[in-house]
Amino acid sequence: MTQSKPQYSIAYPRLQFRRGFLRLLARGLLRLLTHTNIEGLENIPQEGPVILAGNHLAVLEAVLMTVVPKRLVEPIGAGDMPFDGVFDKIVKYYGYIPINRGNLDRKGMNQALDVLKQGGMVGIFPEGGVWAPGKMRPQIGVALLSQRTGAPVVPIGFSGMIDSLGNALKLKQPKMVMKIGEVIPAMATSDGGVDKNHLLAYSRQVLDAIYDLILQDEKDLMPVEEHYRLAIKMADEVIPDPAWGSAFARFLHSPVLLDSFTINLKIPILALYAQNEPIATTEMQTALSKLADYLQINPAFFTYRFGMEEGNRVTQGIRELQSFLEKAENAGKTVCITTRQDTVYKNNRLETTEKRFVIMPENLPS
Repeated sequence: MTQSKPQYSIAYPRLQFRRGFLRLLARGLLRLLTHTNIEGLENIPQEGPVILAGNHLAVLEAVLMTVVPKRLVEPIGAGDMPFDGVFDKIVKYYGYIPINRGNLDRKGMNQALDVLKQGGMVGIFPEGGVWAPGKMRPQIGVALLSQRTGAPVVPIGFSGMIDSLGNALKLKQPKMVMKIGEVIPAMATSDGGVDKNHLLAYSRQVLDAIYDLILQDEKDLMPVEEHYRLAIKMADEVIPDPAWGSAFARFLHSPVLLDSFTINLKIPILALYAQNEPIATTEMQTALSKLADYLQINPAFFTYRFGMEEGNRVTQGIRELQSFLEKAENAGKTVCITTRQDTVYKNNRLETTEKRFVIMPENLPS
């Protein structure tokens, strides 16, 4: 009796003709438009299942991770929102494994596992996004993939990536570094089920190895700590830094997350950006309502990025701010919201940024 071949949810390799063409094109453009230094390419195993894991700051590190290795890389990327502009079309044409971040996405995880079970190579960013490079907790995905397939991890440190795409398109030839580290052995299998602490420890080991490969000058630009505050004032009533205030202020001071809603998800929340002029209460309420509606679809948006406790406080802040603005609208009163971000860098250098929102009823009482 002939033994049937195992059935996989995704074939590896796949889309070889179009991927081969795009890889050659991208390599040529990188040579033409950038000064890219690649170190340690020999550290990538030539056969067997492999997980490439790197830090994520912009766009071009994803391109480098996909096109530089000699072997075909199956990228793992965000499936919960589209990419920016034309890059979304390119990514979809090349093909990737979409993961619905923050939610239990068995389909995406099974596809990644099946690629590795076929002896393939996947590319992943353990931090899971770009909203706060250097300050984010590792996600456990890289550990799960390694433990369940016996795949080793190759850490990659990318430097010089910020604004690199824009500078390349302006023919400024940005200097970028892709440093590939030594192989990290696969995470040991466990007979006791899923141990999240062990998975997090392995993921932290991988992330530490990645950041050891980043240029020191670039690491020095990363904040050591950050603090956020928010205060609300309506006439003589002041609510200094409510329980949800610091979490909501953190969101307001995260341009990547604000842009995720307005640019990627096409959700109109422009009222939450910094304002030079007073805005109408109805305009702010509309933005908050759009956020609340989206969180009904994807309740893990903030908890995935900020952690469970702080993420839930952002959601709480949306609800309570809606209630507070409704009270102000009915009373015909103006609301002032001020937020502050204090960022501490090495050598105790402190940077402070503030935002102020003046929210006025459309028909103030005479």
